[in-house]
Amino acid sequence: MKRRLYALCACFFACFLMSGAFTAFPSDRISQLGLPDGAKMRIGRGRIYSLAYSPDGRKLIAASGIGVWIYDALYGGEIALLRGHTHQVKSAAYSPDGKRIVSAGGYTVCVWDAETYALLNTLEGHELIVNSAAYSPDGKRIVSASGDKTVRIWDAETGALLITLDGHNDFVNSAAYSPDGKRIVSASDDKTVRIWDAETGASIKKLEGHTSWVKSTAYSPDGKRIASASSDETTRIWDSETGAVLHTLDSGIALAVTLAYSPDGRRLAVADGYDLWAWSADYGSRLQPIFRHSGRKTGASVFAYSPDGHNIAVADSGGPIYILNIEIHARIRTFEGHTDFRSWAVALSPDGKRLVTADQTRAYIDISNTATGALLKSYRVDSFAQSLGYSPDGKRLVIGYHDGTVQIWEAKKKLHTLKGHTKWVSSSVYSSDGKRIVTVSWDRTIRVWDAETGAPLHTLKGNTGWVNLAAFSPDGKRIASGSTDDTIRIWDAETGALLHTLEGSRSDINSAVYSSDGKRIVSADYDGKAIIWDAETGALLKKLEADDEGEILRAAYSPNGKRIATGGRDRIVRIWDAETGALLKKIEGHTGYIGWAAFLPDGKTLVTSASDGTILFWDISDL
Repeated sequence: MKRRLYALCACFFACFLMSGAFTAFPSDRISQLGLPDGAKMRIGRGRIYSLAYSPDGRKLIAASGIGVWIYDALYGGEIALLRGHTHQVKSAAYSPDGKRIVSAGGYTVCVWDAETYALLNTLEGHELIVNSAAYSPDGKRIVSASGDKTVRIWDAETGALLITLDGHNDFVNSAAYSPDGKRIVSASDDKTVRIWDAETGASIKKLEGHTSWVKSTAYSPDGKRIASASSDETTRIWDSETGAVLHTLDSGIALAVTLAYSPDGRRLAVADGYDLWAWSADYGSRLQPIFRHSGRKTGASVFAYSPDGHNIAVADSGGPIYILNIEIHARIRTFEGHTDFRSWAVALSPDGKRLVTADQTRAYIDISNTATGALLKSYRVDSFAQSLGYSPDGKRLVIGYHDGTVQIWEAKKKLHTLKGHTKWVSSSVYSSDGKRIVTVSWDRTIRVWDAETGAPLHTLKGNTGWVNLAAFSPDGKRIASGSTDDTIRIWDAETGALLHTLEGSRSDINSAVYSSDGKRIVSADYDGKAIIWDAETGALLKKLEADDEGEILRAAYSPNGKRIATGGRDRIVRIWDAETGALLKKIEGHTGYIGWAAFLPDGKTLVTSASDGTILFWDISDL
């Protein structure tokens, strides 16, 4: 009887796994794991750039916008986050014995202890972003590929640079060893694949035929063939000895992103950002889809076979990671929480308790709790949102889309669709009394709408460049707009009349917001300055200049108007004294461009969103 009961339980558990119901959801721990100094909480795990299994198949690593995530591939859950790169991590892989992890991010390659997760070595020498890094089959060397047009070979133990392979004349996207360790294959934006002698670094052969960038390449497990994936809509299989093209796999996809051979070498899988297809490695014929884009949350940009070939992990840059069992065609594990905030469509509710976000990989709106980071709700909208704004009572959202459409939503219900813009809606904002909405677009117009009915009230014209943003004054009587024509314009919100044109910036205006008393406006531009203006007269009062790479993408006033926060392409958050213009504090921790910033109502917490796919909450109570 007991034996039969155990068998029934085992059968039930197997069916449970096959159904895909056993899912690893984000825990509260991820909001605290591996936080940079000064940060209190994180929302999002970062954009995904690559996936790889440990040699024993028990762990899965994801190279992300903020570091290397290590997951339990068998039972679910996050194990660790490796943070050491100052830029986004493009590649991560295990050593053949599973004792080390190598990762590529920014201008460096990092080597980690796979058990203790300690950073063992940082390999420096590349002059541009490193796109991939991998171990040799014997684990004694590391090969890296970079945007500086070189492939480099390093001593895996000491980190010493052994050989630099020169020959490509554009970014090198991928490099890998042959199974016997005697050759290296590399893929480049120069449309070629190159084969190198791994011992001497000599160029052996240049494989030509692709008509666009080659993004990924790999040897077959027996070393007899090389596969390469290109943005010319083809994947090619080459004879590794002669360089002859054996098969051209033309699937009609816009971009072949990544590829990999199955462990037995019989299949070649290719991901295109939407679907993941299996092809016959011997005959070059398409077999069946491994994963299809559902139109909901994710497509297929990166993937990895498990060492035994039974499972495959697949993800889009901003979607969940799914582990699929190939034999039973079932999803057995899901890792949620990876996001892509490249559009910086982010907004805080007026009470500061909720944060709404949208990204460019899925047509969904996510609403999170700003106290815990927990996801409160997620719902599908009509397209990819480019701008978001809360109503003053926090009950409604105005959403701007890339096609010029604007919508008003309440909870999960669409109330109105506002049509008039013809291009990307880059900003959508409610007035403080909730009666009006202002939207701006790359069609160079500003439109004012009745917030209750959605009826158009005014169309404000005059900008000669794209309009990037708009903000109501606190009393709702004026509208400030910023444009790529280097100007800020102040409009009468009631009549639509142009009141002032603020000139003094020498570059595109990315941000312009009013102080809480309505007396000042702070703007940010690509020239690396934040400028404080007199909101009444339009006079330029003060310039706050970044001392590094410049290009400030966002500026925000604190609730009491005493502080200004800025962030931009140098990945640094700066806090300034709004009265004197003195720089009070620099905050570092994001690994991508900072495109959005706002203070919580208490003024003690600053929230920032970056292109690394995360939102960070910073404690600034000491200011």
